[in-house]
Amino acid sequence: MPICQPMLELHHPLAARILADPDRAALLKPFMRAPMSLKCAADELKVSLQALHYRAGQMLEAGLLQVVGEEARRGRPIKVYRATAAAFEVPIQQVPPPLLERLETHATWKRLFEEGLNLLASNGYGQGNLRVGLGEDGNLIWSAGGDQDPRPLELDEDQPAVLDFWSAGVRLSREEAKRLQQELWQLYERYAGRSQGERYVLHMGLVPRPGG
Repeated sequence: MPICQPMLELHHPLAARILADPDRAALLKPFMRAPMSLKCAADELKVSLQALHYRAGQMLEAGLLQVVGEEARRGRPIKVYRATAAAFEVPIQQVPPPLLERLETHATWKRLFEEGLNLLASNGYGQGNLRVGLGEDGNLIWSAGGDQDPRPLELDEDQPAVLDFWSAGVRLSREEAKRLQQELWQLYERYAGRSQGERYVLHMGLVPRPGG
């Protein structure tokens, strides 16, 4: 989904390292939505207060986070923090190569997706097998599952809401490929803004096959 918030451009190397690391950048998300204490953010993120306190110090130093107020209480007041913006931009040259590689290869999202499949496999779904079969169009399809029918077993009503397959043989004209690209994006947008329900990892991709 495109970023629709005004960008704050930062040139601090630490900001680049934090923003390029999905695990660390995710800690900033609660503060992008609203001002809050570290305790409230830690509860929302399900991380320890001590760990978030350390990361918050780094985000303050990097210019990603700021103190915007205090909540009175007996003893020392509680600081309230907010992100300095809801969207950031950093020079790509400041991103360490290993982190940049992780982003470019979508390693973090791929890991989440594979962990979800492995969890389902440990509960009996798909039995952790790789399936390869001919689709109705005659092309090979790779998917996770344990059934010999090339139709995805996952589509059955008694199966989990999971789908994982690859096809490198879909033949499309330039116009058809653009139409499919737009339809996939519209399908994603239909569901992307929802705030209720179980969280799912979704991956989509469309690219011309190298070599034709």
